[in-house]
Amino acid sequence: MPFSNHFNIKRFGRLFRQDLLINKTKYGLTIIGLGLITYILGYMFLNSSKESMIKHDYSVFQNYTICFAFFMMAVAVIIGSAFPDLSNKIKTSSYLLNPGSTLEKILLQFLIRIGIFVPIALTVFWIAIRLAKASLIPSESGLNPALIPYFDYVFLITKSNHKIWDTWQTVFVIFGLFSYGMYLFAGATYFKGYALIKTVITSVVLLFASITFSVVLSHIFYPQETKGFNSKLNEFAITDRIDSIELSLVLLSLLSWLFFLAFAYFKLKEKEV
Repeated sequence: MPFSNHFNIKRFGRLFRQDLLINKTKYGLTIIGLGLITYILGYMFLNSSKESMIKHDYSVFQNYTICFAFFMMAVAVIIGSAFPDLSNKIKTSSYLLNPGSTLEKILLQFLIRIGIFVPIALTVFWIAIRLAKASLIPSESGLNPALIPYFDYVFLITKSNHKIWDTWQTVFVIFGLFSYGMYLFAGATYFKGYALIKTVITSVVLLFASITFSVVLSHIFYPQETKGFNSKLNEFAITDRIDSIELSLVLLSLLSWLFFLAFAYFKLKEKEV
């Protein structure tokens, strides 16, 4: 089958323009609202923590990381709300009959929700949290908020001793977040109503099921070393800086997003059939 039946750049461009024409106001308000909420909540949180951040360097990294974690939850909600028309039977039929291949529809949502939105969202957070810090006023005890450094993304991968994380840790976190975003993205094609909530609940269930399974295996194969809900894992050094378990985590984060993207494609293809 010709590739043009799967992907046509002109047809994809028309789909992209159509989506922007229909949803441009919603997208704009989402970004503006995200920025305002980040600024307001960021200011409230930093204001309540400023004395600790002035007195202790480690508190700077911790509090900025907490702000970023909550922000990423909001970003995850938006990513997990992809394919909004699939939540309604009537809209689903119209969406599936819309001109455009399955690949084009998947790539369109991927481009809008991740390729475009995520970089914009990260920029919005950087601006909003720095504005929130700049808005802090001296406390009653006379401590000056000017002593608090402005947020930079390097803080998120900096240890309390001011050393940057190991490379494998940085790669694992970045691609781990990306892969979980793709998991939420794929969940939007699998579940019908309340897809985001069901996808998150499923991830929690899968996590606990995996932990329980590893504990059971540990009790079977290493009964002497395993107690309660603890588990024993054999590990060995791959290099001087990474062991087998760490390498497994890195590979899982690097590769799992490809599985979720393929899953989303075939699930949407199944709905069209």
